[in-house]
Amino acid sequence: MRLHHRVVSVHLARPFVSNAGVTTQVRQSVVEVGWRGLTGHGTARGADPDAVDACAEVLRAAATPYELRRVMGLLTAEGIEPAARSAVDMALHDLLGKACGQPLHHLLGLAGLPVPPTAVSIGACTDGELAAAGRSLAHWPVLKLKYTPDDDGSRVRVLRSVYDGRIRVDGNGSWEPEQAVRVAHELGRYGVEMLEQPVPPGEVDALRYVSDRAPLPVYADEDCHGPDDVQRLRGQVAGINIKLVKCGGLLAARETIDLARRAGLAVMLGCKLESSLGVTAMAQLAGLADHLDLDGHVGLVDDPFTGADVTAGVVTLPPGPGLGVTANQMNDGEE
Repeated sequence: MRLHHRVVSVHLARPFVSNAGVTTQVRQSVVEVGWRGLTGHGTARGADPDAVDACAEVLRAAATPYELRRVMGLLTAEGIEPAARSAVDMALHDLLGKACGQPLHHLLGLAGLPVPPTAVSIGACTDGELAAAGRSLAHWPVLKLKYTPDDDGSRVRVLRSVYDGRIRVDGNGSWEPEQAVRVAHELGRYGVEMLEQPVPPGEVDALRYVSDRAPLPVYADEDCHGPDDVQRLRGQVAGINIKLVKCGGLLAARETIDLARRAGLAVMLGCKLESSLGVTAMAQLAGLADHLDLDGHVGLVDDPFTGADVTAGVVTLPPGPGLGVTANQMNDGEE
């Protein structure tokens, strides 16, 4: 099998503001793995291009996509970063489905499972902009409100004044434990259904402190990278947010889901601001989730792929084999 790699840039229709700053475009690696006239596509935002290229030698030594598990084990053993592994894992899963002539979720035995609605995120903004966003998104069943360290919880009052649906809040590690508890109680007054990563990552005791005192479920995001973190988070939070670039791909995501179920943790499947290729890949596992946060491609103006459709919270997978995505025009980034 042969790997081809390029870096592409995709642009947002409107700037997105969060703890990470103002995002107007994102760069992501796109890989193509070829085998017997078939091409599998994979992608990862934030992957080290050198790490992606380093995967090529392992793939050249692999005869078929049916060796996916062995290949991913070799890449892990060589210390390849999770984001780069995720791009290759995604391409191999796409290739595997195409080789079998089946959509990937069919091949994995996940067809027919009920799929929860996905949230759509609203970034940091003025109260006026927030109210306008809430009105324009009234038809979505779930909204996710991004918070920053300056927020005290009151912004949800503005959203609730114009929106009657389900609300989630993502703290993005904004607060110290005591402040996080105060914010959580304010959120509870307005029926917020969950609080994601309220404290900075790296201190599980702090997550437990907030979780024990909050009137709503607390989920870990930045504190959960993959399978190895599940046992550490058991009993500390109500659930975890799994993302492909954090855990290293679909194979690791499925393992993380299985371990979370055994540990009594609820499962959210998430994504980055990224093309529909990455979102469509994670959506293959949507039937295994309690919650979805798969809106990363909704605000793009030049998505290099066409894949899963997300309309008013409903995720519809494409019918084609593998991931079912088709490639569009790509804007090269720096290589």
